[in-house]
Amino acid sequence: MRAPRLTPAQRGHILAFIDKWIEVGRSTAPIDHDRAERALGQLYMSAGLIAPQVVWVPCPMTAILSAIVYTTIRAKGQESKARSDSALAEITGQITQSSLAATVAPSVHRAMQLSVERTVATALACSCRIWSGFDPTLAINGTRRAALERRITRALDDRLHKTLDTRLVMPIRAGVASLGRLLEPAVNLVGHGVPRSRIRQGALAYSGAPFWAPYAAKMDYIHQLLGIALDRSFIDAVESCGLFWMLDGICFAAERPSYANRDEAGQLHCEVGPALAYPSGWSWWQWHGVEVPQSVIEEPERITVGTIRQVRQPALRRVMLERYRWGEQTHGIAAYLRDSEAQPLDRDDSFGTLWRLDGAAASMLMVEVTNHSPEPDGAYRHFFLQVHPELRPVLADGTYGAAQRPTVRNAVASTFGLTGAEYAPEVET
Repeated sequence: MRAPRLTPAQRGHILAFIDKWIEVGRSTAPIDHDRAERALGQLYMSAGLIAPQVVWVPCPMTAILSAIVYTTIRAKGQESKARSDSALAEITGQITQSSLAATVAPSVHRAMQLSVERTVATALACSCRIWSGFDPTLAINGTRRAALERRITRALDDRLHKTLDTRLVMPIRAGVASLGRLLEPAVNLVGHGVPRSRIRQGALAYSGAPFWAPYAAKMDYIHQLLGIALDRSFIDAVESCGLFWMLDGICFAAERPSYANRDEAGQLHCEVGPALAYPSGWSWWQWHGVEVPQSVIEEPERITVGTIRQVRQPALRRVMLERYRWGEQTHGIAAYLRDSEAQPLDRDDSFGTLWRLDGAAASMLMVEVTNHSPEPDGAYRHFFLQVHPELRPVLADGTYGAAQRPTVRNAVASTFGLTGAEYAPEVET
């Protein structure tokens, strides 16, 4: 008979598993290579494959680019050509140039390309099998589905599956989401950009933390707390590694981040440099969870009234406003309004302030609103939204409505495609 629900004792252990696997997904601790290689070997052997040669790389981007270059060389039979350093550099440059430009800061392009060249050279030197184009990921996933999921499905009630997904998997997914939002789009951009299906298969043959931490946590909990015997090779690999790319006889394993700085709310944040960085130099600059260009953090003196006016993303504009004149006695929004010689046209305690900024080309209206939900530090964020010079609301068909008087209420209403008379918010957020 399948277990329909958790006992009180089993429920009591859920928080410990959430904490454990969020820590795994966020870890910046140096990887124990010996332990990780044993886990990866067991993962391969669980699919009936020989243990791979593990090649360590300094970041996931180096890993995926190495997987693409290596797979391309093997698929095209260019092993002999690639033994030449100059030929390998040429092949690597042709393949990686556009991906590096799209995902990596220019200052580290050359260093990462050299890292890919060294990684591929190492992989080619230790390749001892004839390239077959076989993707062991499929076999490993198939084995996991057969050995784990069918067994779990037979043992657990559907309601219990849903309970574990809600109470265990979803909190862990939320806990590692900030890393996933940075890593996954970049990796998928590169992987899906590969034109040939066989090479794309190698590029996307990745697993590990943080992406698979929620799934591994569920397996771990079921094995340890519900007493269902499972092959732990996948669980152990995710726990002991960062991201890793599984190819035929070769595994490119990426190091974890060198550091990840966070604010009190757990959002990635750093005032002086990258919030998240890998040993290769692959990095992201974040301000309370908002991704920003490197210069916004490291060179705030370059932020001008003109550059702020050109920004269309509200979140980035807000950060640039906060960073404006950073380090001076008067900085942020107050300095911006002073330097742009803005004139308040209307104020309303319920809606905010309507400003007119006279620029070189034309006047611009901006409405300043306050988020009525406090931040974790207790502060209330101010947002500046550019509105139509005549406060014409943008209608659903893309056309503009009638002009309105310059009031704050009309300005806020226009951002929702409404007139001031139509706008009657019941809840302010």
